[in-house]
Amino acid sequence: MHDCAPTLPPKPLILAGWAFSNDIEKKNRWEETVEWADRNGCRDLVNGIPDNEFYFVDEPTTYTVGPMGGPMYRPWDFKSKDRLSSEVLEKGMEILTVQWSEIAGEELSKITRPVAFTGNKARRLLIKADAASKPPWGGWDHLSHVESERRTFTRFRSSVNKAISPHEVDHIDFLTEEFAEPGAFSRRKKPRG
Repeated sequence: MHDCAPTLPPKPLILAGWAFSNDIEKKNRWEETVEWADRNGCRDLVNGIPDNEFYFVDEPTTYTVGPMGGPMYRPWDFKSKDRLSSEVLEKGMEILTVQWSEIAGEELSKITRPVAFTGNKARRLLIKADAASKPPWGGWDHLSHVESERRTFTRFRSSVNKAISPHEVDHIDFLTEEFAEPGAFSRRKKPRG
C-alpha cells in the first residue's frame, strides 16, 4: 500500500463550496487535485474523466461570489457605476443597430433587434424577439438546464458588451413579438389575400 502525501486529496468544491467559488478558485482546486494525483500515482483516475464532465467557461470569473451567485458587493471595495451620458448611450445603440448581425450572429439577428438601454444606470438592454422562435440558450425568459446551451447566452452578452465598450450591460431583457409593432422582424409572413 502506498502512503499518500498529503494523506487526503484537496477537498472537492461541492454544493455551496462550488456555488460560492469563482472560476479561478475552481481551476486552482482542480490543479491542486491533479498535482496530488500525480504525486500519489493516481493520474489514471484523473485521465479517466470524460471531456463532457469537465466544467468549461469562455471567460473565467475572478470576483468574490455573493449569496445570490453573482458578484458580491462589499461596501469597502465596491465602486458604483455612473450613468453614461445620453451621447454615449445613443452611440452604443447606433453601434448595436448597425452591426447587429455581426454582434448577435446571423441566426439570432434574424429574430431579434435591440431597442433601448433601460434602468437607472442604463445597464439593462431591451431587445425585441420573435416569440415563435427559440434562442440557443433555452427561451427568451429562461436559460436551459444544459450548461453548454446556457453558455451561448454568456457569449452573446459578451459580444454585446465588447461592441459597446466602455459601456456594458448587466442584464438583457427580451420582449417577444406579440408586444412588438407590426413589421418588426423581416421574416414575418405577409397575410394572404
